[in-house]
Amino acid sequence: MNIIEELEKVRQSLSETVIAACDRLVEELENPSPESESKIIETPLTISLSTDPYIFIGKKPAAVLFDEERVETKSWRDVYKVVLTRCNENPKCHDMLMYLRGKTAGKSRIFLAESPNGMVRPVKIDEELYGEVQYGSQTLMHILCNRILDYTGFDYSGISIVIRGKR
Repeated sequence: MNIIEELEKVRQSLSETVIAACDRLVEELENPSPESESKIIETPLTISLSTDPYIFIGKKPAAVLFDEERVETKSWRDVYKVVLTRCNENPKCHDMLMYLRGKTAGKSRIFLAESPNGMVRPVKIDEELYGEVQYGSQTLMHILCNRILDYTGFDYSGISIVIRGKR
């Protein structure tokens, strides 16, 4: 995907977020509730998984959106597991993930393996399929998309991450 397409996706996501936040503010001002005076309005940000992963730095995930299906998450580890598990459900992708075990590696660690041995923070995806998640958000999402999903042929263009708002 080229940079212009990525920027357009980010712009669209931000536009939708700002419009939704303004709509909620107008609604709150027109129909104030007793709790609204002490509550900060929380506006979740939704970012496409295919966006450059630097955008995830310092953010906390709340959910993964598969088109209209929402799967709640609490950490980037959960995001990784949910997306990779969905990829693994496709028989062709499963075969490719099994093939990639032990073959995809960073400077010092294997990204996918048949056992958790030698991994710092393994997460079980399937029988004899484990992923290493001992990375920051940017690196973990880069590994997930560019080093694993791209090789399996899994289409993640319709997947988005809901970012937790601040309270």
